[in-house]
Amino acid sequence: MINPIPIQVLMVYYEPFPSGQTTHVLSLAKGLDPAQFKIRVFLPNSLVSVAGQFEETGAEVILGPFRKTYWGPAAVSSLFKLIKVNPNAIVHFHSQEAALMGRPMAKIAGAKHILYTPQTIDIRQKRFQKVYSAIEVFLAHITNKILSVNESDRLRLNSWGIPREKIVTIYNGIDLEKFNTVPDLTELCTILGVDSTRPLVMQIGRMSAQKSPFEFIEGARKVLQTRPAVQFVMIGDGPLFSDVKQRVLELALEDNIKVTGAIDDAFRFIPAADILTLTSAWEGAPYSLLEAMAYSKPVVATSVNGCPEIVDHEQSGLLVPPGDPQRWANAVIKLIDHPQIAHQFGQNGRRRVEADFTLPTMIQKIENLYIETVVGNNLIVAK
Repeated sequence: MINPIPIQVLMVYYEPFPSGQTTHVLSLAKGLDPAQFKIRVFLPNSLVSVAGQFEETGAEVILGPFRKTYWGPAAVSSLFKLIKVNPNAIVHFHSQEAALMGRPMAKIAGAKHILYTPQTIDIRQKRFQKVYSAIEVFLAHITNKILSVNESDRLRLNSWGIPREKIVTIYNGIDLEKFNTVPDLTELCTILGVDSTRPLVMQIGRMSAQKSPFEFIEGARKVLQTRPAVQFVMIGDGPLFSDVKQRVLELALEDNIKVTGAIDDAFRFIPAADILTLTSAWEGAPYSLLEAMAYSKPVVATSVNGCPEIVDHEQSGLLVPPGDPQRWANAVIKLIDHPQIAHQFGQNGRRRVEADFTLPTMIQKIENLYIETVVGNNLIVAK
């Protein structure tokens, strides 16, 4: 049996600023086969800056006034209308924030196929983690499938009480073609305001509690005590941006630590770095690590959530406990002092990404899940 009609997919996504989650949803909208899937994307007004990128993929973009814990009447009305037009469409929620309130509304509106990808299953206010876990278990009853981006989180979701058949692990993937050409390093260093002859340690991520930017600053301070030539760059924006800049000034490290703010397609600057790091308190399957490894750069990351599934310790990078800037500093110093090891880690990382974290692999698995969800295993969707 052949189904010539494309499957309708409504992606609902919230985030206050573009970040790795935006990369994920955008790459999915771009990669899905247009002959098989018709994509609509429902974004908050706060992401109007990326609406054009979604439209370039051929997706229809709808903007609405909704936030982390509040959906305005216009947003609720828009979601209901989108679902009522085709209740058989897949409604795929991305991010905890969109899915928390969005899934019950989708169910009430009559959606028959509700999917959910949480890029992370931890929350900032740890005292509410058990409450959040209970909510996730409750909402799993109205969710067809939860797409975990790492095995660690899949097992945790199962341990909370969500049936294992409800959860599938599909790793984030990247388009390797973007990383096969190295840009002009002198130009990159000039834009960043760093010296191309000195070691450079880079971190890309939102200035938020999750990313622990102050751990990066403290670790950098410890490195500089014995390796004063090392430079550090922090790329990203967020609620802690002003506090981060103030802390760098308080330590009189503004000549050593550059805080750039947000940069479009920040991954393009990774080739200027000797090491890319991640000081996060929790994660999912961070794109910055995958992007660094695609550029054959060694990484130093905290051993949280999916990071150990991406980084092979002592093979493609070094893993350290979260909240330990001294261990982080020691790992950075090791790679700076042993460039041959750092180079080998980078080469190993590239091979690992090629094997396990490519965009075509991610897209194919999600396409298969969409088809299975809507039409079952016995129906062939026309190419």
